Amino acid sequence: MSKCFPVGNHPWLGSLLIAASATAYSTAGFFTRLIDLDIWTVLFWRGLFAGLFIAGYVIWENGRETAAAVRAIGARGLWIAFFSTFATICFLNALRLTTVAEVAVINATSPFITGALAWLFLGERERWPTVVASLFALLGVIVMFDPAASRDHLIGNLLALVMTISLAAMLVILRHSRATSMLPATCLSALLCPIVVWPIANPGAASGMTFRHLEQ
Repeated sequence: MSKCFPVGNHPWLGSLLIAASATAYSTAGFFTRLIDLDIWTVLFWRGLFAGLFIAGYVIWENGRETAAAVRAIGARGLWIAFFSTFATICFLNALRLTTVAEVAVINATSPFITGALAWLFLGERERWPTVVASLFALLGVIVMFDPAASRDHLIGNLLALVMTISLAAMLVILRHSRATSMLPATCLSALLCPIVVWPIANPGAASGMTFRHLEQ
């Protein structure tokens, strides 16, 4: 049981949380371009700090039941952690290779992809306005895949698409696991990221000069 939010059916709270997450998520492109480090080092520190903060909250929320809460995520939680880690790596790399706007447009197809996966695996059906809007977003993605674009640009768009598919799969699993808190899986995902990128990251490169582009 969460200590922060009331238990029950509160659609307004879900909408508010989605809006807040979208606002925070929209700053990722700005900070990813601003930080003067290779992307693997950024992923290392991002995952480490996020994982530690989320772990602290999980422990605070569950207390002596923390171990049981972690075990409760089961195989679905491990899949969520895998897709989330994979999506994060693709997302930050895409932001370095293509424009922030194109990553955002590609990610806008998420309702279409998520709805399709939910229909295939959960039997859920989306409303027609959602389907139509998603189809327009999908058309925009097709237009953006210009064969004449640079190699890095195309790879960036492809990574953004892979990220969107991975997030869609994660959301469907979350939807199917509503009775169990998957916050420990989110923590696992964050901590898994620095482990994966450690061999090619350079953690010691981070310093007070990381934001020197802003200072200039």
